[in-house]
Amino acid sequence: MASSGFPPLPPPHTRVGVGGVLVRDGRVLVNRAVYRERFTIPSGFVDPGEPLETALAREFEEETGLIVRAVELLLARQKVIDATHSDVYFAFRVERLRGEPSARPPEIAEFREVPVAEALGAPWISSFSRLAIRVATEGGPGWFRSAWDGGEVPGLATEAYHTSAAAGNPARSP
Repeated sequence: MASSGFPPLPPPHTRVGVGGVLVRDGRVLVNRAVYRERFTIPSGFVDPGEPLETALAREFEEETGLIVRAVELLLARQKVIDATHSDVYFAFRVERLRGEPSARPPEIAEFREVPVAEALGAPWISSFSRLAIRVATEGGPGWFRSAWDGGEVPGLATEAYHTSAAAGNPARSP
């Protein structure tokens, strides 16, 4: 077989995550995992071969007891953790089909339904979750343009970290 001239691809090193923004009666659902200090929108990792919407519904049920469905993709984030690890995360607007929220041990310590206006400025909610909440509640037609750590890229928020070869210090990519 002829060589393509390209080096072989490295083994996959990207984790895929999903999260959902559920707003009802002017309040947004957030929860706090036992291993986190801040609250986030309900979220988790996608299993190999699992569709994003299926993973989102599974994670929501596991973390909150709610049965939901994805309504709209709000934004995506790519995070380069180091030279061999990265993750991609998709945040969706969701609608509740049935159930009432509850904290789901052992992973979830507590949940809150917070007025949207309060959630948008709450330092105890992660900045990325606040961004997803803002997009879900204030976004207009078409892709939201994010200035969050990634510049003006339609629908994409990027966190990229790498080690500067010259300085040997972690640096943010532009």
